[in-house]
This record gives sequence, structure tokens and C-alpha cells, in this order.
Amino acid sequence: MVSEQAHRALQKLMNIDKEKLKQKIEQGKSSHDIAMQYDVHPSTIRRKAKELGLKFEAKSHWRKK
Repeated sequence: MVSEQAHRALQKLMNIDKEKLKQKIEQGKSSHDIAMQYDVHPSTIRRKAKELGLKFEAKSHWRKK
């Protein structure tokens, strides 16, 4: 049995459009920024991007150059 919260998260994940997600990634948005817009966890956005063949190119300011 799936909880109501998990069901809502799954519905939100299914509503993520590839073109919109691609556009946001190209604008340099982070997975965190996009996740806030969809009201999901950043790992959900990264997983969906991977499923759609998209990749985040932005580097964290914490990562050494």
C-alpha cells in the first residue's frame, strides 16, 4: 500500500515535462532550485533528469576547481 504522501510525490514526478526541465537546466538552475518549484526533493529531480537523459552541468561552490 502506498501512502498518500508517496502518491502525491509520484504524481508530481510524473508531471515534470522534459522540455521544461531541460530549459531550467540550460538556464543554470540547480536541482535544489527546480525541486523547490515542483515541491519535491532535489534527488527526485536528479533522478528524473537522469531518466530523461539530461545532466546537470553546474558545479557546487563547495567543490574544488
